[in-house]
Amino acid sequence: MRILMVGHYDLEGYSRGRILYKGLKKNKVEVDIFLGKGKLKYLRILKRVLKKDYDAIIATGTTTLFVVKFIKEFSIIKKPLILDSFISNYDTLVHDRKIVSENSLKARILWFTDKYSCKFADNAIVDTKQHKEYFVEEFDLDPKKFEIVPIGADDEIFYPRNFEENKKNGEEFNVTFFGSFIPLQGMQYILKSAKILENYNIIFNLIGEGQTFPEMKKLARKLELRNVNFLGWKRIYELPNFIANSDVCLGIFGNTEKAKRVIPNKVYEVIAMKKPIVTGDTPAIREFFRNRENSLLCEIANPDAIADAILELKDNPELREKIAKNGYKLFRENFSIEGIGKTLKIILNRILDEEINICSI
Repeated sequence: MRILMVGHYDLEGYSRGRILYKGLKKNKVEVDIFLGKGKLKYLRILKRVLKKDYDAIIATGTTTLFVVKFIKEFSIIKKPLILDSFISNYDTLVHDRKIVSENSLKARILWFTDKYSCKFADNAIVDTKQHKEYFVEEFDLDPKKFEIVPIGADDEIFYPRNFEENKKNGEEFNVTFFGSFIPLQGMQYILKSAKILENYNIIFNLIGEGQTFPEMKKLARKLELRNVNFLGWKRIYELPNFIANSDVCLGIFGNTEKAKRVIPNKVYEVIAMKKPIVTGDTPAIREFFRNRENSLLCEIANPDAIADAILELKDNPELREKIAKNGYKLFRENFSIEGIGKTLKIILNRILDEEINICSI
């Protein structure tokens, strides 16, 4: 099997593309990744696609997909075209981040490109069943077109570190969050939970910046938080040391529809390092995780619930160890690079077998 990956794949900064690429290679799939760059990037992608030295194409980015689809329409290539539909730009920019007005021309363009990029693709992969249902219902698409490939984590970067945990009585309990400060992450609820826990010798280390960062800094000043450290952006290769030095890590808690449909990278990266995760109790997280077994789930948009979960893990090292151990087991069985690659390979084999059967009719 030979696979060509094209589009907006940044193998250092974009975890999704890196994991799919490495995962396929670990499962002995011949895969080439082509990153068109510069002003003529789509022309370069076009030239690469026309080589036809592959059995299927995995594309990311709507413009890239439309370029490849245009070629297919003229029967220049007939190989299956699979869209890596990791996010809906319409949902993200209009409803979740609210950067684009819902009634604007730009919103309508985003909706159109999301719908027709999926419609033009032969198949599309998304990360959760909830995300699949969103695409099917919002854009009136055929559910048979979609396949589920979880995000997982790059276990060549995120893996357990052997740090000494000889904590003295009274030493700080470290809680770590890392992310891009977008609405679905619910940073305001994390900060308010920190205020609730300010007298429990618990320190919150918040890594990242982004859309709501100035607002959250302002809220921290208003709450007079003394147990929160804003550490700014860190490179992906720096994150594991912060996770390893944490007692507990946090997922997402935002009160948005998208937050209920996704499982973010950080959740998989934390369990890959054998650390306990506290995150919002959503339909998406329940697809793979079990409360009090491999995660501690709490009500979204609820600072008291977040604080209670953190405090319970602080006071119950046995539960902390159980969640960390079972979370790591879940990761090794399902969400490692090799595991994600295996899932994708099975899907690709099925797509290619169906293509052969269609052509032989």
